[in-house]
Amino acid sequence: MAYEALYTRGRPKNFAQLIGQEHIASALARAVSKNRLSHAYLLVGTRGTGKTSTARLLAKAMNCEKVIAAQETGTQLLPKEIPCNKCSACLSYDSSPDNVEFDAASNRSVEDVTRLLSTAYLAPLQSKVKTFIIDEVHMLSFEAVNSILKLIEEPPPNVAFFLATTEFNKVPMTIRSRCQTLNFRLIPRETIAPYLIKIAQRLDIELQEEAALKIARLAEGSMRDAMTYLDQCYAMTDKVISLRDVNNTLGLVSDSDLDEIISAVRDKDRKKIADAITHAYRSGLTPVTIAESLITRLRDLEFEILGGRTTGEMRTLDILIDAMRKAVVEMQGSGIPDIILEMSLMKLAAPPGNVQVSTSPFKSSPASPAKIETSEQAENLDENNKFSYDTFLEELKNENITLYALVNSAIVIDRTGDTLTLGFRNPVTENLFKKHMEKFIAALSEYAGGKIKVETIVDTNLPLPILSGMSEPDKRNLEVAMNVFHSSDVKKYEDDK
Repeated sequence: MAYEALYTRGRPKNFAQLIGQEHIASALARAVSKNRLSHAYLLVGTRGTGKTSTARLLAKAMNCEKVIAAQETGTQLLPKEIPCNKCSACLSYDSSPDNVEFDAASNRSVEDVTRLLSTAYLAPLQSKVKTFIIDEVHMLSFEAVNSILKLIEEPPPNVAFFLATTEFNKVPMTIRSRCQTLNFRLIPRETIAPYLIKIAQRLDIELQEEAALKIARLAEGSMRDAMTYLDQCYAMTDKVISLRDVNNTLGLVSDSDLDEIISAVRDKDRKKIADAITHAYRSGLTPVTIAESLITRLRDLEFEILGGRTTGEMRTLDILIDAMRKAVVEMQGSGIPDIILEMSLMKLAAPPGNVQVSTSPFKSSPASPAKIETSEQAENLDENNKFSYDTFLEELKNENITLYALVNSAIVIDRTGDTLTLGFRNPVTENLFKKHMEKFIAALSEYAGGKIKVETIVDTNLPLPILSGMSEPDKRNLEVAMNVFHSSDVKKYEDDK
């Protein structure tokens, strides 16, 4: 006999076994016991959440002899008793001509639907109720939908319809209004993992908890996907399925490898990043998959911090997630996805710059000799502290453009402890800034996650702020242009188009 897939063997036999959909199981069990079933149901939810299994259970329950007897006597049945799976109607369900099941994705034309539903007006041959289960009903053509509208609205006696779909928004409103809708939820990983361990025990194997949680997370709320992954690991491993077995069998990047990449970025160690990425490539996954795995791992780390299970810096993780998200977008359709991933990580680990700002044609005064290394000071500010000053300015630009304009005309002179020193070339600008300095300190402290003090100095010989962010060739070209036009100031205009 051919091997039967685990997800088919593990299908629920009664409503009590409908894992993760207890709200639907209990409601349907009450409706069955009180004989208040509808003639048409629309089952909505993502893949692998139990839509078709529920439709089969409900179709079987409508013809179950024990259920029919309970309805006649007014006896309340438990979910585990519906259906009984012992009577002749339950045992002959799969072979009964009164139970029709078809896939609308492959039978979507009006001719297919008409042929399959041609027996709807005929009396059931063996069962009490004739049932029709239509999977992916949203795939039906416009003409096919119109052909079943009247049939669903005014069905013949002893006929029931179960329409399943993963795209509720694509189901015509005319269909929705004629059916009772059952919404299937994504199954939590905390529910999937213990169930997988129980299934493994029935298979006489040990599924370690870490491995079960890994499979549950990978399934993304789909019990069928989880069972498929478990089946694959079961076929490839021995009596014990460990986390390493899951990673090797399914071709996944382990959390330890991802943590190694994250740690290398935090340490700003480019050599360590290169080694970690090379090790991750050995899993055989694409750079896009590795980047997406990094995003998932970073998200899990943030939730661990929020839950108090670990400690860490949320803002650093946010920056990493944004960088990986942008990298994924760039890699789509690119011919060099590996380079995009590597350079995105390398950029995050860029060491502090050592290029000093050229002060010509402006000569530095003796009062401020070495403090005019603003490029290096600004990089040190980003590296040695818990926030990026440049990123803060970008956010400030969106929130308070006036304050941003004042601060943008200053140069970061020094940062000692929690004190930030800003240098202004014009005393008038400094006085205007001081009027708004409390707002600036409040915004900066909130962004940094701690109290920051701000001091200011005025030095007319300070270099222009725009020079601090330029490369050496651009600085020289700008200085030459300023000398040609005898300019003492310069402003950058951005094209909004």
